[in-house]
Amino acid sequence: MKKSTNIIKAIISTTLLSLILLLPAFVSAQETAFSILTQKAANLGIDESHITRLQERAQANGINEEQLAEILAPAVALAEDNLPFDMVLEKTSEGLAKRVPDHVLLNVLRGLQEATQRSVDIVDPWLQAPGVQNMLERTNSGESAQQFRNNMLKSTGRALNQGLSEETVTKFMDELNNDEIMSRVSGRDIITSLTILPDLPTSADNPELSSQLIIRSLKGGFGSSDLQKLPSAMQMAQSRGQLPAGNIVNGIFQHLQAGSPAAEILQGLFDGKIGGGPPAGVPGKPENPGRGNNGNG
Repeated sequence: MKKSTNIIKAIISTTLLSLILLLPAFVSAQETAFSILTQKAANLGIDESHITRLQERAQANGINEEQLAEILAPAVALAEDNLPFDMVLEKTSEGLAKRVPDHVLLNVLRGLQEATQRSVDIVDPWLQAPGVQNMLERTNSGESAQQFRNNMLKSTGRALNQGLSEETVTKFMDELNNDEIMSRVSGRDIITSLTILPDLPTSADNPELSSQLIIRSLKGGFGSSDLQKLPSAMQMAQSRGQLPAGNIVNGIFQHLQAGSPAAEILQGLFDGKIGGGPPAGVPGKPENPGRGNNGNG
């Protein structure tokens, strides 16, 4: 009996000793997995100091290194594919600062990664069009072809991530690529056009109407700075004029057709004085006709 007890004690001691000896290796393997990712990130051009700040925020939120490695993976994957990753890193930093739960943040980042990857099939063929190439040569302001591509991918990816379909974005970009527009716009105007497309009040229900608004605005002389103000100006016009977004667009079309300058149209929107009838192609009377006549001009 005593001999059996000694044997059992010896087995237990050996097992415990093995576990103690293996523990540092297990911890090391965990640390190595994270360190491999951060090293890969550094090799791909992701700023190490930025990773360090994210790590500090993650620790403050109770997120361990294994979870942080998952959170960083979408940005690293984009960098590996030579795709812009800074937008994903910015969203990572924002999510950690707001203490968004790691599983929620991870879903957001993966969605943004996927949208950016999908944008390649839209942007790259478009960039090869002769009209686009001529526009870039004419308006080159020190931005490299790679920088312009990255900005296009980010704007397109953002539009897809906010719910616009690939068909909508592709058709919009094809309509941008015509001589009348390409002869007067810059690369910055194109980037801004894509950026504001999902932000216009009509985009959720009628993205085609939003596309036509931007196309006509560019033809009417709107530049990048004008386009940037358009979403908020339309929202203000809706609020003050108590009109549906489609009616506001119709009012803008009327002013563009009359040759009104961008500054005048934007000011009218901010003042709530631009309202139109039903959106183009939609029969019927505008809602709140008494208010809608303000500033039809």
